[in-house]
Amino acid sequence: MDDLIFCLDSGTTTVKAAAFDTRGRLVVVTERANGALRREGLQVEQDMLVSRDDALAVLKDCVSQTQGTAIGLVVTGQGDGLWPVDRHGDPVGRAMTWLDGRSRSLVSRLDGRCVLTCVEKLTSVRPTAATQSVQLLWLQLNEPERYEQVAHVLRIKEWLFLCLTGEVRAEPTSLLHTWGNWRTGELITEIDQVLGLKRGTSLVPDMQPIGECVAGLSDDLARDLGLPSGLPVLMGPGDVQASMIGLGLGLRQNVDRCSIFGTSAIHACLIEDPSEIRNKPSGALIQPFAIGGYFCSYPSFNGTTLFEHVARLTGRADLSRGAKPAFSSLIMHPFFEPGGERSPYTTPHAKGAMIGLTSATTPEQIAWAAREALVFLARKSHDMMAEGGGAIALGGGLAADNAFTSFMATSNLRDVHRTTTGHASLKGVGSLGAMHLLGASRQTLGDDWIGPADDVSRPEQGAVADYAQRKYALFLTLVDAIEPRWAELSALAELSATQTKDNA
Repeated sequence: MDDLIFCLDSGTTTVKAAAFDTRGRLVVVTERANGALRREGLQVEQDMLVSRDDALAVLKDCVSQTQGTAIGLVVTGQGDGLWPVDRHGDPVGRAMTWLDGRSRSLVSRLDGRCVLTCVEKLTSVRPTAATQSVQLLWLQLNEPERYEQVAHVLRIKEWLFLCLTGEVRAEPTSLLHTWGNWRTGELITEIDQVLGLKRGTSLVPDMQPIGECVAGLSDDLARDLGLPSGLPVLMGPGDVQASMIGLGLGLRQNVDRCSIFGTSAIHACLIEDPSEIRNKPSGALIQPFAIGGYFCSYPSFNGTTLFEHVARLTGRADLSRGAKPAFSSLIMHPFFEPGGERSPYTTPHAKGAMIGLTSATTPEQIAWAAREALVFLARKSHDMMAEGGGAIALGGGLAADNAFTSFMATSNLRDVHRTTTGHASLKGVGSLGAMHLLGASRQTLGDDWIGPADDVSRPEQGAVADYAQRKYALFLTLVDAIEPRWAELSALAELSATQTKDNA
């Protein structure tokens, strides 16, 4: 029987577990829909106990389908949000997810007092409605009794690590862009004073580098899961880094950037020297890369959730599963999430728009315009990154869409290497497990664990290329024209909500 490395990924949409053998072969994968998510208007939370139970159930199912010997378990999950626990390690209410929009108005007030600018000078990242420190401040201001019970502020992977091992730990890549200095690896206590937090950095768990942030699986869970007691449990980076590693960033030849279209859309480039970044927007993140060097990522709030909104607008749920090209003059600005946008535009006021509608506009054209909009934001993000002519590694659900992938390559003027298995984050943390448990080299990880892309799409020439470049230029022009009015639209939305309540 083979030795096995188990992996666990608790994402916004699905919760997955996998087992890999020591040669990087995926033996078993199990998954279930995230049953913990609770969305009500601006309030987007997760029940922490349900999140725990979902993760353990998926992991147990995975273990039951294997016959090898477990040598380790690596954990990842969605990277942002506020998962508070008390001094006993129990949840203090529900977790605020990265999609929660309740702190949006707070972000606006802080921005008006230049507080966010001060925080950005300390951390190099401008806080948004998804930033843990801002969500903690919202809790302090709006639910003070609950805030006083908080002993540690976690993210989902730290919560699951606590559940699995009984230990409160953290690794720096997920924390420093909020609470510290990614250059020095130290927390910045001044953040508390700048934001007005009574307690902030003191609630952050002790940090240990990836590979050293490890503890043994508890006896009770080991028996229930069918795993060895004391099995090494490693905390991996957030699911973004994990997915990028799994897609081959830094491991596959000629791939120096990445785009992932999941619930959110995230674009990134690998850099050796952070000074190479030409024009980093406030919402972009620079982090140490788990396999060496640094990477700069442009995380957005608006990814494939856009198609849920399109389905609601058009009454055509089938269009969220795939759309043939339906070229038109319709331009969509895909800023539908209540938190606004994070990057490449960084504002809580970002609003969606459809420009060019006529009575002849079809649902198919709206669905395709949504895909074009995501491609154009990817193009803007990659154009703002460091120089580099490498290919884009593409992952997430849209990587399986042939038409989307082709248009991505044509619009971005780069080859696109795509992976359609949908298990990039699991493969990424599995690779890190091999690195730290087996001593595997980067060459071995690239050859055996990651392997070649499923296929490569190259930029088209001719009419489609001309259309893509002209429409991209107009897309940017229209965003630049409307952006100065987003704050007014937010104010109007608040006014209209008040009028609706008064007239109810």
